[in-house]
Amino acid sequence: MPEQKAKQGPVVKDTVIYMIAKGIEAVVGVLTMSAMTYLFVSEQMGRYSTINIAITTVGLVSIQWLAQAVLRYVNKYDVLGQKDVFFSTVFNAWLKSNVFVVGVSTILLLLFGFVLKDNKLMEYFSVRDNLTVIIVGILWFVMYNTSQLIISVVAALRHSTLNLVLSTITVVGKITLIILFCKLWGSRIEWIFLSYFFIDGLVSFIGITRLKLYKYIGWNKKSKEILKELRKYGTPLMGNMVTTSVLNKSDIYIVTGFLGASAAGIYQTNYSLVATAFTMLSSAVMRGNYPTILRVWSEGKKELANELVSAAARFYLLLAIPAVVGVGMLSDVIARALYAPEYFSGNGVMVWVAAAMTILGLTEYNIKPWEMNAQTKCIFSRSLFGGVVNVLLNLIFVPLFGYKTAAVTTFLGFLVYFVLARIGTRKYAQWKLPFRSFARIVLSSAAMAAVLYAAKKFLPFNLITLIIMVILGILVYGAVLLASGEVREEFGSAVAIIKRKWKR
Repeated sequence: MPEQKAKQGPVVKDTVIYMIAKGIEAVVGVLTMSAMTYLFVSEQMGRYSTINIAITTVGLVSIQWLAQAVLRYVNKYDVLGQKDVFFSTVFNAWLKSNVFVVGVSTILLLLFGFVLKDNKLMEYFSVRDNLTVIIVGILWFVMYNTSQLIISVVAALRHSTLNLVLSTITVVGKITLIILFCKLWGSRIEWIFLSYFFIDGLVSFIGITRLKLYKYIGWNKKSKEILKELRKYGTPLMGNMVTTSVLNKSDIYIVTGFLGASAAGIYQTNYSLVATAFTMLSSAVMRGNYPTILRVWSEGKKELANELVSAAARFYLLLAIPAVVGVGMLSDVIARALYAPEYFSGNGVMVWVAAAMTILGLTEYNIKPWEMNAQTKCIFSRSLFGGVVNVLLNLIFVPLFGYKTAAVTTFLGFLVYFVLARIGTRKYAQWKLPFRSFARIVLSSAAMAAVLYAAKKFLPFNLITLIIMVILGILVYGAVLLASGEVREEFGSAVAIIKRKWKR
């Protein structure tokens, strides 16, 4: 136990900093989505969503496998004193991936945009209307995957304060440039991708210079053995990320195909607001814990690593369960307060998205035994099955019942993935949440829901009301949780830290 507490010290510190970073991202992300509903009509948002998803999915295939492998192995080669060979190998792979994707994209763009520009199929997919958007999107792709790789290195090396700075620059910088471009030259979705290009480039530059990664990179130092190890770990994860993307994003294409770009824009706007917030929540908890867990695992302390995974899962549920309940109670208030009227009708998808993202975040803890044992093929097969279930359900029910059904089928797809992962890792030491803890969290969330339900009867739906109700919900949940004794130890630790700081 003393060793566990010693290891949890930096974990708690990192998690708090990552929570601050992701909290800033979440707040600015909400404001960004709100601003975009006033800057762009739903048809524009639908077109933006389909192109954005295509670019980020290609990024998943080409670079995220490498980013995840870096997160897994950088500590190993740091301990071995081989950072120069490791990073040389990583950035050599990064360069080749970018050259390949940009080259293929350029050829396809020339083919579809000019040679086949009068083809009916190209007219159907609006290639001619989106040429400039696609060109800017290709430029952004390079900066996007570079920033993702750098952020993985920052997280793996536990530079949590730098991560906080980069997160703030990313979210604040992007919306600032989008608004500036739109005010100067009108509301065109090209400005979204151009803003992303500039800010992700800035983040990459800061990360590389602050970590002094250029000192470790030498094109003659790369290692075939290290690259093979990275590919063995990362390639199945690439498939997993693609299938998770299918679970998370394929519905936008199905909604577009059956119901049109405007319906897709309304759906995706309501979906993205919640999905982004919950992804940031999950990422904050995981990034605060995962590097330490991997370090402990690399040191051969597997039992301690499993204990840390359980502690992280508990902390995640402490935040995620009340967040789902809060979204369920306030989705109509959120939409009225933040969106242009055109987008309000889609608020019913929010609670299903919140539940789906929570299940996905929890699945990350289910698959940790496979990740730590480098058995990533097991992850891919389960996520693939969940993705297939989601697509099939969407194809059947979206044409019959409309775009809101897509949020329900996304939840079901993630639930299938969760169950399969839980069953598949049963022979390993799995994370555990005591029933008493779960009951206390649910009770506290129920108390919060009751208070919010009563408050909605007397308050108008606007931004001030939303802020008041969010604060009220947090206070009620926290008070009941503290009274139940569930967070007594954490509260005591926080008070002790504040007292020590005050005495200084």
